[in-house]
Amino acid sequence: MLSCPTCGKQYPPDVQFCPDDQEALQADATVSLNIPSDPLIGLTLDEKYLLEERLGIGGMGTVYRARHLLIDRAVAVKVLNQRLVEDDAARVRFQREAKAAGRLQHINAVAVTDFGQTSEGYVYIVMELLEGRTLRQILTKEAPLETARAVSMMLQASAAVAAAHEAGVIHRDLKPANILVTQSADSPSVVKVLDFGIAKLAAETLDEDDPNPLTQVGVMIGTPRYMSPEQCKGLELTPAADVYSLGVILYEMLTGMVPFSGSSPLAIALKHASEYPRPPREIVAAIPEQLENVILRALEKSPEDRPANAAEFRAELMELTDKLGLEHHALTSSPDMAALRFAGVESPSGRLVVDLSRLREDRVLNSGSSELTVVGQTVSPKTTANVVVSHSAIPRMEIQLKQSHTSRNLLIGGLVLMVLILAGGVAFFASRSGNSASTVPANAGANPAAVVSPSPSPSISPSPSPSPKPKASPKLEKKKNSFGDKLKRILKNPF
Repeated sequence: MLSCPTCGKQYPPDVQFCPDDQEALQADATVSLNIPSDPLIGLTLDEKYLLEERLGIGGMGTVYRARHLLIDRAVAVKVLNQRLVEDDAARVRFQREAKAAGRLQHINAVAVTDFGQTSEGYVYIVMELLEGRTLRQILTKEAPLETARAVSMMLQASAAVAAAHEAGVIHRDLKPANILVTQSADSPSVVKVLDFGIAKLAAETLDEDDPNPLTQVGVMIGTPRYMSPEQCKGLELTPAADVYSLGVILYEMLTGMVPFSGSSPLAIALKHASEYPRPPREIVAAIPEQLENVILRALEKSPEDRPANAAEFRAELMELTDKLGLEHHALTSSPDMAALRFAGVESPSGRLVVDLSRLREDRVLNSGSSELTVVGQTVSPKTTANVVVSHSAIPRMEIQLKQSHTSRNLLIGGLVLMVLILAGGVAFFASRSGNSASTVPANAGANPAAVVSPSPSPSISPSPSPSPKPKASPKLEKKKNSFGDKLKRILKNPF
């Protein structure tokens, strides 16, 4: 018996791939089997791509780590199943779909760099080689995922699918195994969506041979657990079919289980067409209710009741993410040259050295609206900082804190004037108190009769001789001199 490494189900020896996960079945570790080596390892395709190692096997082909011999660069090469391109018409369709996938340039989509067919009949697609884990591997060990993490991954995946829809490409086989999560030490995780355009090629090939591909084990196009009801029925597909698949993937990330499962692909397809999914909050109560509504709308049976394409689905998810305040690493736009120059410094050789941390901070400031709301203590209009938001490509926030020389001079002059007034007042009161204290006792001691006359009759007395001016006491003179010295020092150096 062979078992699926993902779901653990067992199948007879004549079955090579799991009908639910499209994973290659493996033998029990306790069973010794003579597994033949891959004959393609060591083969050079078109004298350019040397196949070095097998990375994985799927229903549509085998992925190898290869090396581009002309430029000595590691790449990923997917050799398609011979059944998909066994005739001339299929090869023409393959070239058309490969060109469509090659034109898709998005940061969250795996870039297709080349395709071709060898003289031996092998048809291959060359892609960028990425290091990371598939979403299927992550969910197997870590599901259910935390809400912010799941939403962040879905925002990136839906951005790639939205770009494909805009280019007229429907994926048709979105599932966790076709979503790769790369990890870097100095940057957030980046989601990459694989296999654009190949599912349509395989579907057209099988439609010519078998009207009911759902009953074929191992070569089924589309994974039943992630297929839309119209895809299960064999109807014409629209971008809304991919939206349904994205809803199923987000449902599984948040709850740890898919909406529908069954013992056979046909049983699962019937549930997609007739049954309604269990609300995610009944499985994990921590899921926000608004997020549950977005998921259930994407899982509507009729395509008209869902978002029309991945762009509308992502817009709803992004709006909800902002309302809930969830942290995410979805890229809304690529930085332009103005943003790069703002965050970088031009070297003497003419190269622009960009500070990534400053660029990220600038993108965070620019991600919101043009108005800044400050919550804090109320301040007077005179002390309020002026916040200037530029409406150019790269807005900046400037807080004006400059003071002119005129205001500074006025402030110094006012302080000097206050010191002079205070000093004058102190000197005035000091002089008055000194005069009153010295004059009265002197007159009383020199001529006592002049103060009170004992004679009852009026008489004319000769005018008194002028008396000498009284001198100030040594203590008062010392106080005046010390006060004057202090005043001179203050006026000389006010600060």
